[in-house]
Amino acid sequence: MSSQTTSNNVQEIIESRVEKRTKGVYVPVGSKKMITFMDDFNMPAKDTFGSQPPLELIRQWIDYSFWYDRQKQITKHIKDMYLLCDMGPPGGGRQVISQRLQTRFNLINMTFPSETQIKRIFGTMINQKLQDFEEDVKPVGDIITQATIDVYRLVVEKFLPTPAKIHYLFNLRD
Repeated sequence: MSSQTTSNNVQEIIESRVEKRTKGVYVPVGSKKMITFMDDFNMPAKDTFGSQPPLELIRQWIDYSFWYDRQKQITKHIKDMYLLCDMGPPGGGRQVISQRLQTRFNLINMTFPSETQIKRIFGTMINQKLQDFEEDVKPVGDIITQATIDVYRLVVEKFLPTPAKIHYLFNLRD
């Protein structure tokens, strides 16, 4: 999702992946189960009333198992669909989602790992790769790990995202 996502967008995308089973009942193509992954779930912009229409459409579906056909104003029951969503902490365009919607999900919070945890993760990976090298080379793994973490930390501190350089967002996969 993005700040430009509308409830129409969400509805059209999901409806493109379901087929009509009976009157007013829609199921995933092939009568299978469907897991819908919604990335950046808290990105849609709030309207003048403080709600996020794409998220309200999802909340309505969770609560009542249907939404309305936009042309015929009849209910469309969406069956056998499950949601998996992710979102980052509020700020930088990310909104706080309503408690009304939040209570419908099982939340899992994953905090950023500490430097000790990062060293262990990446140190283990590098040292594993160095297992087949000469004994003189193997100790270099810890030095490379620390140097890489130092460079990452300096890049994150020095290259902060701004409206002109919004792409300056770095994570451990970069």
